[in-house]
Amino acid sequence: MVICTGLIHMCVYCAVGELLVVRYEEIYNAVYECEWHTLKSQEAKNLILLMVRTNKPLYITAGKILPMTISTFCSILKTSGGYISVLLANRN
Repeated sequence: MVICTGLIHMCVYCAVGELLVVRYEEIYNAVYECEWHTLKSQEAKNLILLMVRTNKPLYITAGKILPMTISTFCSILKTSGGYISVLLANRN
């Protein structure tokens, strides 16, 4: 029961982390495709700052080591499955 709860929590964190990365990419693309030449000078400068900030993705991390994304969650599940199969094989 505890393992299932931990996996559900990790899945939620990874899903939110993935959503955050995707939204950052969408913001970057929206700013890139914006018609900045029709804006005022200060607004165009603000768009440049926004592009610079969203150029590097924002990650939720586990201990500042692993980014919490769906690919990380899948990797953790595959590794855990491998460990469990080795432990079950050695149990007999």
